[in-house]
Amino acid sequence: MLLALMTVAIAGGMNGSFAAPMNRVRGWQWEHIWLVWSVLAMLVIPLALALATVSHLGAVYSVAGPTALVSTALYGMLWGAGTVLFGLGIERIGIALSFGIVLGTSSSAGTLIPLLMQHHARPLGRAEFLLLAGAAFILLGVAANVRGGLLRETAAAQHVGRGSFATGLLICLLSGIGSSCMSLALNQSAPILEAAESFGTSETASLNAVWPILLGGGMTVNVAYCVFLFIRRGNVLCFRESVACNGLWILVMALLWSGSNFVYGFGARGLGPQGLVVGWPIFMALIVLSANAWGVLKREWRSGGTRLAFWAVAGCLLLIGGIWIVAWSGNCGR
Repeated sequence: MLLALMTVAIAGGMNGSFAAPMNRVRGWQWEHIWLVWSVLAMLVIPLALALATVSHLGAVYSVAGPTALVSTALYGMLWGAGTVLFGLGIERIGIALSFGIVLGTSSSAGTLIPLLMQHHARPLGRAEFLLLAGAAFILLGVAANVRGGLLRETAAAQHVGRGSFATGLLICLLSGIGSSCMSLALNQSAPILEAAESFGTSETASLNAVWPILLGGGMTVNVAYCVFLFIRRGNVLCFRESVACNGLWILVMALLWSGSNFVYGFGARGLGPQGLVVGWPIFMALIVLSANAWGVLKREWRSGGTRLAFWAVAGCLLLIGGIWIVAWSGNCGR
C-alpha cells in the first residue's frame, strides 16, 4: 500500500510539473506547442509503451471488442474537450480560479461517480464513507488554494481576462466534468484489462493497453482545435522557428505528462480493488501540491502577504489530510 501510494504521489508531481518547460519554447504560440505535445504525449509515447509492455496488443483489442474500444475512445474525446475548455476558461476568469474549479470538479466527479456506479445496488460501507470524507477534505483544500490564488492575482494586479464571469465559470465547470472522464474511462475499462491479462500481461502493466485508445480519443479533439487556430490565425509557418530546441523541450513536457499517467496507473492498480477510485483524488491533490511548489520556486506567492500564505498553507494541509483519509479508506476496503 505504501509503495503504491508513493507511486501515485510521484505521478502527481510529474503531472504538476509537465508545463514548466513551456516557458523555454521560443517563437511558437500556444497552438504550435500544444499540437506537437498532443501528438507525442497522447499517441506516440502511449502507443510505444503499449507495444513494449502488452503482449499481442492487436489481439488484445480484438478480444476486448469494439464496444469497449469505442466507449473508451469516446470518454477520451470528452476528456480532450475538457482540456481545450480549460484553456478557454483561463482567458475569461484567470488562472487561479480556473485551475481550482476544474481540478475540484474533476477530482470530485472522478471519485464520486465511479463510487456510486459501483455501489448503486448496495449500501455504502465504512471504506466508502471514509472515501467520501477524504474527497470532501480534498475539495476544501482545492477551494483554499483557489482563495490563495485569487489573493495572489489581486496582489500582483494581474489582468483576469476577457469575457463574462458567468460564461467563464460555466466553461470551467464543463471542463472539470470533461476532465473527470479519464477516471470514468479507467473504471470502465475492464474488458481491455481482462483481455490484456488473458494474453499474459501483468495486472499492473495491463492498463498500458487502455492508454492509446483513451488518450488517442483526447488527441483528436486537441489536434482539431489546434488546426482550427492555425486556419483562423494563419500562423502555421511559425513552426520553422527554433525547431530542434523547441522540439526537445516539448518532448520533455510529453515525457513528464505521459509518464505521469503510466506511473499513476501502476500505482492505482496497487491500491486495492478500488484503486482507480481511491487513486484519482490523491493524483489530483498531488498535482495541486506540485504546482504550488513550482509557484513557490518561481516566487509567485511572495507579494500576497500573510493572508495569502495562510490560505496556501491551509490548502496544502487540507489536501494532505484528504490524501491520508483516502489512503486509509483503501486500506479498510481490503
